[in-house]
Amino acid sequence: MIPMEQYPQALRALKRLIVHAKSQAQQAGENRVAELLNDVELLPEYLADERDRTCEFVEMLQGIVQMNPSCQYIVDEFQQASTSVS
Repeated sequence: MIPMEQYPQALRALKRLIVHAKSQAQQAGENRVAELLNDVELLPEYLADERDRTCEFVEMLQGIVQMNPSCQYIVDEFQQASTSVS
């Protein structure tokens, strides 16, 4: 586990890696992958926010699934885990 005081740096590193991967995908002509990474790039911001951004997080996941139906299992897992926690 990463200590709470290092979360901001860890989330920033994660976001920068996603942006880097998106750039690499664009340069390689992998536009579909670049579009997916563009949406994924926003998810760390929801995690870092002090407010409850669960609804926006789920909406973003569902939007990703609309463009990438093969990711449906990820949303299902998230919602199942969220239901068992509440």
